[in-house]
Amino acid sequence: MDILVSAIVGDLVSRSATFLISKYFREQHPGIDEILQRLQRVVLRIDTVVEEAEGRLITNQGMLRQLKVLRQEMYRGHYVIDALRFQAAHDEEEASHSSVAAAPPRSGTGPAKRLRFSGGNGGGGSSDREAAAMSVFGASRSIRGGLQRVVEALEDTMDHAGMKEFLSFLASYPRVLRQPYCAYLLLENCMFGRQSERQRVLDFLLRPSSSSCTSLSVLPIVGPLRVGKSTLVEHVCRDESVRDHFSTIIFFPEGSVNKDQAAIGGFQVRHRQNSAPPSRNRMLLAIVEIAGGDIDEGTWRRLKASVTGMAPSGGGSKIIVTSRSERVMNLGTTGSALRLHRVPPDAHWYFFKSLAFGSTDPDEHPHMAAMAMEIASEQIQCLMKAHIIAGLLRDNLDARFWRGILERVRAYRRKMQHDKRPDDVSSREYQPPITSWRLGGRSCKYFMICKHHQSESSSEQVPKIRLQDVILGLGGRLPRGEFQVLALRSCIPPYYNYNVTCMMPAPQPAVGKKKRA
Repeated sequence: MDILVSAIVGDLVSRSATFLISKYFREQHPGIDEILQRLQRVVLRIDTVVEEAEGRLITNQGMLRQLKVLRQEMYRGHYVIDALRFQAAHDEEEASHSSVAAAPPRSGTGPAKRLRFSGGNGGGGSSDREAAAMSVFGASRSIRGGLQRVVEALEDTMDHAGMKEFLSFLASYPRVLRQPYCAYLLLENCMFGRQSERQRVLDFLLRPSSSSCTSLSVLPIVGPLRVGKSTLVEHVCRDESVRDHFSTIIFFPEGSVNKDQAAIGGFQVRHRQNSAPPSRNRMLLAIVEIAGGDIDEGTWRRLKASVTGMAPSGGGSKIIVTSRSERVMNLGTTGSALRLHRVPPDAHWYFFKSLAFGSTDPDEHPHMAAMAMEIASEQIQCLMKAHIIAGLLRDNLDARFWRGILERVRAYRRKMQHDKRPDDVSSREYQPPITSWRLGGRSCKYFMICKHHQSESSSEQVPKIRLQDVILGLGGRLPRGEFQVLALRSCIPPYYNYNVTCMMPAPQPAVGKKKRA
């Protein structure tokens, strides 16, 4: 019944969207109506299957991988539809803005002209962002040919023989007991895009060990800075099945494990059962954070001996190691480490749009939606940056303000390309200062971000200056030299405060003005 109601509502929405898209593209590209209708239908089918699958407790790894592919296709389909839907509004906005500014209109910057899709590796980091991105319509001889390729790829996914097996197996899994949520309202309070990775970690933790095996099982989780390693592990550790399976969960933060220590210490107890049955639940789970680099063999042996000593029952205890360095992958005992990549551009847009508009319908503001889509395309696929920029847009639902953000983002991108400097250093162990743009403040349009660091919400005093205030030029005069700024306070576990050290450059003296005698 729920699927039927969802399909009816989705069909009504798709009919309205198809009419608006067709009205514009009928004039630009005759004969495209049928392809647009096919696109709407196949995206609606994918939406229905994904929504039904997310309401089931799936444990089969093959089905989880197939569900991950379906999510990627869902993001891809919505990305294409939004690009087409907002193209007319973008062209009209650009023409109006160019006529006021007495400048020729920009070409090749509309949403439909800049469609990007992730490569097959599922990545999205800054180093290979451009290599992984491809312009579907730009590679085709016409927009009709490019759209045809997208629709055929989505239809092939849904009509594949494996999809029938997926749907038949799906009905055998129990439903997840939870309250329904609206993506436009609560997506920022959910762990986005890590459903299959979460299930893989759960399977590793809950998989029974052999009765004759007394060695520790180890799962390395590797990924760039702020890709969500700690968030993923924290969500898994808060699962009731994990807390019932392990009697104790301990956490070794960054810096607590190093070769200079004679003994391992400085861990935190995240969970401990008060009354565990004596027959089981003597197992221990250790979470170890290694910032970068390698861990020497002696330190690793001492760490495993320390964990084994805390769990006298021996077998069944496990370790999860998170790091930005791939050199920890050889510590694993599960066959392969878990790699976390940045979300691809189409999924990033799905997330960014939800945060930027909140409960507001983007279709009611097509001009602003077109600007938001270009702002998202110019940003690195980093969920923390998406939270910050989208929060600025959501708090100021004004077309003129959004236009100012877009112009500053464009100017910043041109500056980074001219200077040939990367605007993302999150995948490096060393963090050199980087330049970031400002919207407010006449004295300087840019400021420096020197360091990044995170802390637990109750561990230290939260900086009074927010990063949004620095960007907008609010809060009076900013301190000279380096000063601490609160970039983001996470709404999901582990509820970290993400702080940065900023430095405002000295204002440049005005050129051509002489001091009056």
